[in-house]
Amino acid sequence: MKKILITAPLKRDPKIFNEYQESLDNLIIPEGFEADRFFVVNDCPEVIPHIRKARYIVHDSEPGAEQKDPHDWPGNVIRRMCDMRNMTVIMALKGGYDYWFSADTDLVLNKHTLEWLLAADRDIISEIFWTKGPQGLWCNAWMYDDGDVDNMWPLWQKPGLYEVGGTGALMLVKRRVFEAGVGYARIPNIRKALSGEDRFFCVRAACAGFEMWMDTHAPAIHLFGEKEYQEYMNTYKRGEGHAERVQAGAEDHGDSV
Repeated sequence: MKKILITAPLKRDPKIFNEYQESLDNLIIPEGFEADRFFVVNDCPEVIPHIRKARYIVHDSEPGAEQKDPHDWPGNVIRRMCDMRNMTVIMALKGGYDYWFSADTDLVLNKHTLEWLLAADRDIISEIFWTKGPQGLWCNAWMYDDGDVDNMWPLWQKPGLYEVGGTGALMLVKRRVFEAGVGYARIPNIRKALSGEDRFFCVRAACAGFEMWMDTHAPAIHLFGEKEYQEYMNTYKRGEGHAERVQAGAEDHGDSV
């Protein structure tokens, strides 16, 4: 039996976290695999009573920096994210897990996500999601540097499997990647050229010789703010058959971005 650790740092409005957890409950775990959950609670004790089915919970009570823009992270927030993600990696290694599946806690996952990612059999692979930010539409992958996608977005909106230069937030990683020394530690001589713990991980992975891939068959839905949460509730969760619409996959979600 292969073991998967489902994990993420957790700092989220309880109602958004509940939608995330519901999507985890609906995930199809393929035959021959079993999964545990581990959350690092990031200075949000009000969410702890809402956590269910987690085998491990760590409460990191260090106060975080004020973050006015969800797309602009101060340096000390990035440092803490590096530390917390590395904490989840250590748990995966010490716990004897074959796969580390990091799914950010403001995502609603398609129930087929793990089926697609495991079937692809890549060392590092993500599932796509799209976000409407201040600068327009963006997704959780890039080709070069700090976000250059080289005009790949139209292609990525089609269901498929694509090699990418970097990715994060919704990612399945084989144990051997971490055993090779890849992780989320900051790169000391990169301060402004690249920003974010996912980019540090991807640079280290590329230097260690690992390819990174993205699947686009089962896009997640990103509830990164109150507006997005309300749109999700109004669009997907009202009326008969809402559960089927939530899990319908790429075609339905493509209409909503």
